[in-house]
Amino acid sequence: MNLETTQSQTLAKLTQEISIILVGTILLTLSAKIVVPFYPVPMSTQTLVVLGLGLFLGPVRSSLVVVTYLFEGLLGLPVFAGTPPAPAGLAYIAGPTGGYLVGFALAAAAAGWIVQALQGLRPAFRASVAVFFGSIVMYCAGLLWLGGFVGYGEKLLIAGLYPFLPGDLIKAAIAVALYTGFHNRRPV
Repeated sequence: MNLETTQSQTLAKLTQEISIILVGTILLTLSAKIVVPFYPVPMSTQTLVVLGLGLFLGPVRSSLVVVTYLFEGLLGLPVFAGTPPAPAGLAYIAGPTGGYLVGFALAAAAAGWIVQALQGLRPAFRASVAVFFGSIVMYCAGLLWLGGFVGYGEKLLIAGLYPFLPGDLIKAAIAVALYTGFHNRRPV
């Protein structure tokens, strides 16, 4: 292999990785705009995308996509749920949803790591375990942060957990179905 071929392959790989990150952040942004207004944390379809990123991209790529998305929001781009008119940037991340946003990166990484660690088991089982624990990680980060705004105890669960569970179960099931369908169609 000569230097020119190696450089060409490196450039192609870099272009592919940047494209994956770009598509992932676009999916996260679009899913943030599909929202059911709720206070203090809006309900969006982002958990479907976050868990799907973890399943399909693995822990490193998926968390890199989410961190890039968060950076876009920090820069003031209107990528978060409710932006505009809600302010973007640090003010948004420092608000009640901040823990969930950080939890997205942790959840994607956890789901990606678990689905890879369980390689060799059935895709539906791997994905189910991965989205279950990924969701727990996301909720822990989100609730821990949200508690600083609404208090802890039952009030926190009413504001940041109970209303979200039915929708998140559906989104988790969709992520598992997509992953399972993809893996069951791939040639072995």
